[in-house]
Amino acid sequence: MKAYTAIVGPKDGEWFPVEVPEVPGVFTQGRDLAEVEEMAREAVSLMTDIPIAEVAIRIEDHRYQAA
Repeated sequence: MKAYTAIVGPKDGEWFPVEVPEVPGVFTQGRDLAEVEEMAREAVSLMTDIPIAEVAIRIEDHRYQAA
């Protein structure tokens, strides 16, 4: 299983933006950390053709850091 990092930014409206730097072009969003993980796994799977069951996500939480 390959692990990827989901960097979660400060909330924008109802959504937390998410970037996966190991895969260029992978950006998504989620309403909470559970949804962030799910959306990041799906986005990585789609962009890399790796089965979703083989994608692990490590969340790097920047939700409440000052700009």
